[in-house]
Amino acid sequence: VKLLVDWVEGNAIKPKKKVDLPRGLYLPLWTFDVGGSIEYTYEIGNNEENSYGEKPTRQRITDQYPIMVDDLPLPASRKPSAVFLKLIPTFDMKSIKPYDPRFLANWPAEIYDVPMADASLDARSQTYTKYKRELPYLLNGLSIAHTSSANLVIESLKLNLLPVWMTELPFDGREHLVLINGQSGIVTSDIPDKTQKQNEKEDESEKGGLMDFLSDLIGN
Repeated sequence: VKLLVDWVEGNAIKPKKKVDLPRGLYLPLWTFDVGGSIEYTYEIGNNEENSYGEKPTRQRITDQYPIMVDDLPLPASRKPSAVFLKLIPTFDMKSIKPYDPRFLANWPAEIYDVPMADASLDARSQTYTKYKRELPYLLNGLSIAHTSSANLVIESLKLNLLPVWMTELPFDGREHLVLINGQSGIVTSDIPDKTQKQNEKEDESEKGGLMDFLSDLIGN
């Protein structure tokens, strides 16, 4: 609650009505370790005719670039909210606790609906697309003629339950989803964060009104 109040104040947001108490829940996320290699073919040789009028010669060479991607995150829900996508990078995946059914006692959790096979294919595709784009730079400007993802492998995967707090903020004519990282306390919403707090302090009447809107959250 304090994190939410601080974030609201820091962004000079004035809710239009009472804000519901944040609700704790778990949201599902796949993470993948991708390894293997990307096979690539590059060209070397001369592009211009030599002084004897001989045609340029080009030679193709095939090699492999090793790949090691650790904890590539992919939402385990088919329709993840934009706010959740913004929140995912704020988690330290190395610190996520292994599943224990006791964690779910009295806490709701969204069930994943993206099958492991589909998520695995997406993980390989994302990794291949990223490295295919970056290969010319990683290989010092080689002229890449062809690449293949045949040797990319999913080395391990996990289904994680990310702890979050959720509420809705009535502001600017509609309800805005607000998610709070249950691990780090980072607050995310579809309301743009202000990069700096306003230099001018709110007058006491405005601040008092803001605190009235949030008074049901602060409690004791």
